[in-house]
Amino acid sequence: MALKLSAAPNTIARPDDRGRVTLGNAVTSGVSRYDVFLDEETGDILLRPYKEIPAREAWLYENPKAHKLVIKGLSEAKEGKVRTINLNESRWADDIEDPE
Repeated sequence: MALKLSAAPNTIARPDDRGRVTLGNAVTSGVSRYDVFLDEETGDILLRPYKEIPAREAWLYENPKAHKLVIKGLSEAKEGKVRTINLNESRWADDIEDPE
């Protein structure tokens, strides 16, 4: 695994009397957990951050077709490719193109 590190440390952290090191908000904002890797030869520590999603949103990542449609829609919206539709019409969904 290749790491890109800055030439100098971003900050210096010292363990407290219980051996804990505080990372601060800049590193922990939005992170729900870390996997911790220790290089036993050098003593280097790698923290791999994770952001977990609510269970009610997991279906999107478990459904490749729906996920592809959302990614496509976000990309099109960013490009300004938007249009107004009437959600009260029963056939508006027929106009949606299949991403495959």
